[in-house]
Amino acid sequence: MSTELNFTNFILIGYTAWKGFSQTGRGAVFCHIKQVDLPRFHVSIFHGKYHCTSEIVSTHFLPQKELAAYLHEWMLSPEIMTKILKAVDTYNPKIDMILLVQDGSQIEIDILQKAVMTPRECYQQVRQRWHEFSGYIS
Repeated sequence: MSTELNFTNFILIGYTAWKGFSQTGRGAVFCHIKQVDLPRFHVSIFHGKYHCTSEIVSTHFLPQKELAAYLHEWMLSPEIMTKILKAVDTYNPKIDMILLVQDGSQIEIDILQKAVMTPRECYQQVRQRWHEFSGYIS
């Protein structure tokens, strides 16, 4: 599984990361996604081919103190759990995000480092444009 993040997904992840960090400290953003087939258009001619993209179903922030129990439920190897927990201990929440993505029964773990927008900037964008994003946030 390889997750493609569109800009809306990225802003929502950054919003969730900053809001969670501000309220509870370090942790990771959990995203449940589904794959969506979108038609591809080439020079206004439809070729009947589809492009698969990821759509966020839900996001929430997992505080560091709850993360080990959550990862244990996924039956990850002790080595992978140790790496994830170490990453959460050492990432810079002002510019980086730890992302756990669930697609069906698979989970992908990513560290988004030094992205185009910081988590705080994503948070500010969502707050300023709440009417555009409120439908995505539970």
